[in-house]
Amino acid sequence: MAIVLRHRGTGEIACGMLQNVYHFAYYGALWWEDMETAEQLYEEALAGAGYEPDSGWDLLEVKEERLKVFNVKLNNDARRKLVLQNDGSLTLIKP
Repeated sequence: MAIVLRHRGTGEIACGMLQNVYHFAYYGALWWEDMETAEQLYEEALAGAGYEPDSGWDLLEVKEERLKVFNVKLNNDARRKLVLQNDGSLTLIKP
């Protein structure tokens, strides 16, 4: 399982620049492998990704397959945003 950030009010999934195992930079959903690590690092990650300080973010556990779908939908394009609806459906906001 992976831990991501979802905004309580908008449903937006927090995204930013990350590095893969080969040290290539890519734009994707911010995530952590466990809740403890996520709780320690999410505020810094949000600030680093350019999000304003806001207490409206919730840590959400998702399957790795779902995380991969998030990143495929983002298509390495920092202009795109993902919204996870309450019913579990995804909405992609394109520029």
